[in-house]
This record gives sequence, structure tokens and C-alpha cells, in this order.
Amino acid sequence: MFDGVGRRRNETEGTMFNLGSNSLNGNERDSLFRNNGDGTFSDVAYVDNADRVEDGRGVAIFDYDLDGRPDIALRNYKQPAQLLHNVSPAGHWLEVKLIGTRGNRDAVGARVTLISAGRMQMREVHAGSGYQSGSSLVQHFGLGAATAEQLRIRWPSGAESVLTGVPADQLLVVREP
Repeated sequence: MFDGVGRRRNETEGTMFNLGSNSLNGNERDSLFRNNGDGTFSDVAYVDNADRVEDGRGVAIFDYDLDGRPDIALRNYKQPAQLLHNVSPAGHWLEVKLIGTRGNRDAVGARVTLISAGRMQMREVHAGSGYQSGSSLVQHFGLGAATAEQLRIRWPSGAESVLTGVPADQLLVVREP
């Protein structure tokens, strides 16, 4: 086929391909990984009813009911949002909310390091988490049967805060010095 000026035209130019009920992402099953505590992870999505096949658009992780167990909010294409409420057995936990005073108020870029039972966990405060997603700015640490020995915060300004003897099972709010 030729256009009005004598150039050959691609026959599919300007037409849409009909995907039908298919998705551009392939309708893969969602994964949910549990830390085995030995440097490996297991996919437990099928056990926890999180192995969804809907055409996912967004996911946010936050503590919906403030019980120390992270919950998941899902947003799928042309469907209402879904909440996957975490009802697993709870161990000890610590959630840390940072308030910046020198740089940004949300402390985006801060690193929070927790030492517990000889192990170290680190979280970095992020403002976004993925395509059409944004998780909580509160940093969650699972402690199992242990307690928090030390909490070290490196603020975006370069300042550092160190807290010791922090009780578990709480939301701790820390303001930048």
C-alpha cells in the first residue's frame, strides 16, 4: 500500500493490536518471599493467598492495623484495590518513623541500622517503591524472639543518632537532632 505521496506504507501503521484478555505483562503469578533467616528466601505466596494472577499495577506495604505485621495493598488493572491483611503469628517487632529537621521532613535517604541478637538489619527511607506505588515511610524490623540492642540512624544531613535499649513491639518516632 502507498500513501498519498507515493511512499510505501506499513499495513499495520496506525492500527491497534487486539490483546483480547491477555496482558502485556504475561499474567505471571505474584510472589511473596519469606526470609528463612539463613541468607535464603522461600516463595510462600501460594500459602498466604498472595499468588494473584490479576494484571497488577501497584503494590504498597504498610502496617494497616498497627499490629507490627506488614500488610499489602494491591491495585490491579480495572479492578478495585485489595488489602492482603497479615494475620500470621507475630514475633517481636520495631517500627521506626523518622522526622527530619535539617533536610527533608520525611528523612528520605536516611539509613536505619538495627542490631538484634548479633544480627544486623538495614533499611533506607525511600519516597517511592515502584510503578504506580508508594509504601509507608515507616521502617519495619522483624525481631522474632529477640529484642533491639542498638538502633543507628544516619540522617541525609550526615548527622547520626544512636539509641540503645529500645523496647520492642512499638512504633518509635525519632526526630533528627
